[in-house]
Amino acid sequence: KIITKMEKEEMNKIRVFDAFAGYGGASFGLKKAEIPHEVIGYSEIHPHSIKLYELNHKGIKNFGDITEINPNELPDFDFFTGGFPCQAFSSAGSNHGELDTRGTLFYEIIRICEVKQPDFILLENVKGLFSNRHKKTFSKIISELQRIGYNVVYELLNSKDFGIPQNRERVWIFATKKDIPKNWSLAPEKEKLEITFKDILEKEVHENYYKNEDQTKRVIELTKVDMDVPEPLCLDIYNKRIRYDKICMTITEPHHNTMRVIEPKKDGKFRMRKVTEKEHFRLMGFKDGEINMGDLSYTELCRCAGNGWDINIVSKIMKKIFN
Repeated sequence: KIITKMEKEEMNKIRVFDAFAGYGGASFGLKKAEIPHEVIGYSEIHPHSIKLYELNHKGIKNFGDITEINPNELPDFDFFTGGFPCQAFSSAGSNHGELDTRGTLFYEIIRICEVKQPDFILLENVKGLFSNRHKKTFSKIISELQRIGYNVVYELLNSKDFGIPQNRERVWIFATKKDIPKNWSLAPEKEKLEITFKDILEKEVHENYYKNEDQTKRVIELTKVDMDVPEPLCLDIYNKRIRYDKICMTITEPHHNTMRVIEPKKDGKFRMRKVTEKEHFRLMGFKDGEINMGDLSYTELCRCAGNGWDINIVSKIMKKIFN
């Protein structure tokens, strides 16, 4: 039988299982990298994330809570992806590591991959996983992947080094059945940052996003910063400083309430506002129109962005892996 071009493309598609899927950062990254793929299923339990995922990746089965998945009931796949919950290792979260039940969700990854044996695994977590406090946990993660038959490499990568003006440090762990060439690095080539924080911002922003005079005054009292800025900059409320390096602090969930846009004075008054939904997703590597936000609320969308994958860096990692 002669195999058609379309059949050949179908055969060469990478079959992906997208765990802890969020809005589908792995799928967006593969699409951006122009790598033929098919998502055979995903796992997500947060209702707003599920809604956003299904708006953007139609017709894919959600296998639900990863702790209840029977690996033998999953279709076969080549590539397991997952940003397993970071609250257990995050400075903004509980910082309990393996003592926190969310920290042990890594073992669900091992449980599934030990049975399904995909060719590739790509995992993501916060920088805190590299800290001395979590050294034993991190060593256990690597040794468990090795135990079930994988070669492993890992890198700490920052979004600001790859084209997005956000100081977002994440640990990336890549495991494969294949031999990894000596001195091969998961890290894409670093790039000079061509755009700054102000370039990410929308030109017209509704007044609803702006804080009133009393709220602005309260933040000045709290942070002791000089809000008389020459251009729009990021205010890092958590660390009580304005980012004069023209980069955004790490995007977090809105309830942490740690980030504001500071603008030059208008009519002699300081201007401070929230980061818009569109700006959140631009800072996660999206171009306008690349993600369908549907009718989700500000809080729901920004929570998804704060917990998501920077699809710009993901696309570069994917290219590195599959080239």
